[in-house]
Amino acid sequence: MTTILQRRFGALHQNKPDNDLEFVNGSLADYQTLKEHHYRADRPATATRVLALRCKSQSVTVRFRGKPAGSQTVAVLIESLPSLSCTMRNWALRDRYGNWLEPRQRATLLNREVRVISRVVVHPCWRGIGLAVRLVKAALDQPTTIYTEALAAMGRVNPFFERAGMTAYPRPPHAFNARLNDAMRSVGLSPNCLASIEQTQSKIESLTQAQRDWFHRELYRWYRQNGGRSIVHSTDPTIHLHAARQRLLLDPVYYLHDNTAVISI
Repeated sequence: MTTILQRRFGALHQNKPDNDLEFVNGSLADYQTLKEHHYRADRPATATRVLALRCKSQSVTVRFRGKPAGSQTVAVLIESLPSLSCTMRNWALRDRYGNWLEPRQRATLLNREVRVISRVVVHPCWRGIGLAVRLVKAALDQPTTIYTEALAAMGRVNPFFERAGMTAYPRPPHAFNARLNDAMRSVGLSPNCLASIEQTQSKIESLTQAQRDWFHRELYRWYRQNGGRSIVHSTDPTIHLHAARQRLLLDPVYYLHDNTAVISI
């Protein structure tokens, strides 16, 4: 049965057809409307292109407030000039922009050949339906340089750059991080489970006493090595797990896309 709200305001965005959504060359004003929904609220200093995804139909909130008709920015992507130094870029591109170049030469070549996707923001009401992937694909379909790169803090948790066609280059783990990863796997824990500390703790509690004791020793060993000798070390396993999530799960992933099939050098 159709509810009063559905009759008055129409279907929710998940049921809207694709022809209600349009890609446009946007501006930083589009980013301003969504910046509060990104973990970094500061504006990229060297933005060169903004792609926006707008809904031509009014949202339920806009209709309820009686605001004038107009499209609503629901997602935005920003491309910027690349940083002059990036270890993972040097590895992925075999030192194409390495220190063998003079600083000015390296800057000139980078600015001509590389753009970095510095922000992808989707309004919370529009998440979970693949809009981030569609935005990145739109940027890659019409590149302005021969390489497009991105550095994602949540790349291991939400690899949408990879789903859009970019190649992931995870940073090789340090030896003591690799040991903790191996310890987790040996007791049936995936490093990705650190996304939920509560679920991880529940799984640890389901282990045998001997397994729990051994794993907690390995976790504490990692925590002490990771924190160094200059801090006061906590003996609380929950704090150890939070530290492991920050270091293992949120370690940035570098992404690269070769656009030479579309743009000639």
